[in-house]
Amino acid sequence: MKKVGVLLLLLFLIGFSAGCIGSDNTDTTSSTSTAAQQDYVDVNGTKIYLDKVHFYMYGAKTCPHCRNMKEKIPAKYGEEAFTYYELVNNQTNMELFNQLAQLTGITGVPAIAIAYNGTLYAVIEGEFDVEKAPEIIATAMENNGVFLIVGKVYLLPRDEPKWKLVIDALHTLFVEHEPVDVQEILDQLKANSTSAGNSTG
Repeated sequence: MKKVGVLLLLLFLIGFSAGCIGSDNTDTTSSTSTAAQQDYVDVNGTKIYLDKVHFYMYGAKTCPHCRNMKEKIPAKYGEEAFTYYELVNNQTNMELFNQLAQLTGITGVPAIAIAYNGTLYAVIEGEFDVEKAPEIIATAMENNGVFLIVGKVYLLPRDEPKWKLVIDALHTLFVEHEPVDVQEILDQLKANSTSAGNSTG
C-alpha cells in the first residue's frame, strides 16, 4: 500500500469528513443539486455511467453522518444503487465490520465502498461528497487500484499480489457481504513482506 501524495488533492475533491466514533456531532451540512440526472459523467475522457455505480455502507442508526449519507446517496443515484448494513443489534454485520477494521484500521462509521460495474474502486471512512463518486472511480481506474481513505489517502495497486489479497477481501466484505479469514490474509501479507525484504537484500 502506498500513500499517494498527489492524491491528497482527492481529499479536497471528495470533501472528506470524519465519521461517527460514538460522536454526537450533528453537523450534517447538505448540498442540493439542481442539475438534471445524467446518464454518465465524463471524467477526462472516461465515461462513468451512473447506473453502474453502487455504494455499500456499514453504518449505525445512532450516527448522524450515517443518516446523512443514507439520504444523499439514494437521492443522487437511486435506491437500487445503495446497499446498507446496519450495525446496531446486528451480530453478523458487526462481525463483518470488525474484520474490516482489522484489515484497514477503519473504526468509525459510515464505512462506504464504491463499486462500478461490480468492481470495487474505493473504501471511505466518513462522509464525502457523493457527487464526486465518478471522479473517484475514474481516478482509481486510471491508477489501476482501489482507494482506501482512512484519514489519509492510500492506493492499493491491483497488480501487486499482496494488495490484491486485501482488495479481494474488501470486495467480499462489502459486495458479497460474506466473512473472510483475516488471520490467513494477515499471515500471507506478512509472508509476502518477509520474502520481499529478503529478496531486496
